[in-house]
Amino acid sequence: MDEFKAGYVAVIGRPNVGKSTLINQVLQQKLSIVSHKPQTTRHQILAIHSTDHSQMVFIDTPGIHNQKGTALNKHLNQTAQSSSFGVDVVLFLVEALKWNDEDKRAAKVVQQSSAKKILVINKVDKVKNKEQLIPFVKQLTETMAFDSIHYISALKNKQITPLLEVVQQRLPVGEPLFDEEQISDRSTRFFISELIREQLMERFHQELPYSVTVGVEQYEVKGQIHHIHAVIWVERNNQKRIIIGKQGEAIKQIGIQARREIEAFIEAKVNLKLWVKIKSSWTDDIRAIESLGYTDDFAG
Repeated sequence: MDEFKAGYVAVIGRPNVGKSTLINQVLQQKLSIVSHKPQTTRHQILAIHSTDHSQMVFIDTPGIHNQKGTALNKHLNQTAQSSSFGVDVVLFLVEALKWNDEDKRAAKVVQQSSAKKILVINKVDKVKNKEQLIPFVKQLTETMAFDSIHYISALKNKQITPLLEVVQQRLPVGEPLFDEEQISDRSTRFFISELIREQLMERFHQELPYSVTVGVEQYEVKGQIHHIHAVIWVERNNQKRIIIGKQGEAIKQIGIQARREIEAFIEAKVNLKLWVKIKSSWTDDIRAIESLGYTDDFAG
């Protein structure tokens, strides 16, 4: 009988390369919010995948980016970079035939890790001539050494199973790190706030993607109904007006869509109430960032 294996797997790459999509496919559940806007993932999330033979604890991290300026940007990069330490396997996710300065920055983080390294080429379904992948990968492997190379489409759930088999092989023998029924280290409140933020990102991705965050202030279960009160935090009054919309129509639609997502996630009826409040320049205030839940609490 095979020995049980368990360990941590960091998923590292630039923004919008498909890290959250991959992890959602592995768990077959929406654990990380996804949008086309960079920096959608702002928190380090443990995603726990348990089988009869192994437990893989994936670490979904913010994309490593070159943007500078705000305290939030610096925090996101620090969070992503710290994930490569104290883990057993690093998945370096890159997009097929695309390579830029942010990929280079992510590569440096991967190289600094002492973990087993697996190169994962994502979005290969978009490449019509697959022979183009040969020189692309050759160029990557000339400067970096990998234990394995895999070609996947996270969005279409292609070649995920072979990748997981290789990850399992490279994990150490050991007892489960978490209860087999547990899928994350995060609370239900956290996921509710993220599902609300996802709707804001989708609707206002051009107007104010980086100035919005969400906090759940009240969560009560009365009978069969989950009553949730959440606050949408913005930096300026004009942002508040955008989210509320004319005669409150915009925030009404956000509430409707978010409630559907939350009900699907917790599998219960939800009564959701939203408020919009201003916390001036919170993205560049370390204390404000910490007060709004942006902390790096993974300790490998």
